[in-house]
Amino acid sequence: MQAQSQAGKIREERIAMRQKECGQSRCTAGVTVGKLALVMLVVLTAACLFPAAQAKDKPEGSTRVYPYTYAEIFQASLDAMGRIGMYVSASDKEKGTISGKGGDCTPLGSYMRNTCDLEIHIEAVSTKPETRVTLEAKKHKFGNLVVHVERDFKEKYFVELQKVLATYR
Repeated sequence: MQAQSQAGKIREERIAMRQKECGQSRCTAGVTVGKLALVMLVVLTAACLFPAAQAKDKPEGSTRVYPYTYAEIFQASLDAMGRIGMYVSASDKEKGTISGKGGDCTPLGSYMRNTCDLEIHIEAVSTKPETRVTLEAKKHKFGNLVVHVERDFKEKYFVELQKVLATYR
């Protein structure tokens, strides 16, 4: 019995000493910072694990407007597809759509070469001339691309399109 009361006194002394040492506000601040760090870790983990959600919110990387005529953009798009190793599977100049397959959309560090499907939509914006080009890229047979690979592949296409357009004027 006396051992239990002795242990109780020691525990109370430790608690009192800790309160003097730490102070109530510092301990509370430490707990708050710990909780905040945990919340941030969860949010960052979710952002890394679900990059597809980020891509849906930010489609700006897949649309560009060029100061060229509709006909020039349509022909340049066909040429740019060939330059990045794709072949045209379907095209409709009246609707402004081009579909292609092929091209290397392999992520860095991957040992397997992956090909992509590319959908291009072209539309005249104004008579200045201005024409809008919108892309959608998908990995062939294996579903959607990883966000950064898709972005890089689209950028590769737009660079080639710009090179072709530079030869027009």
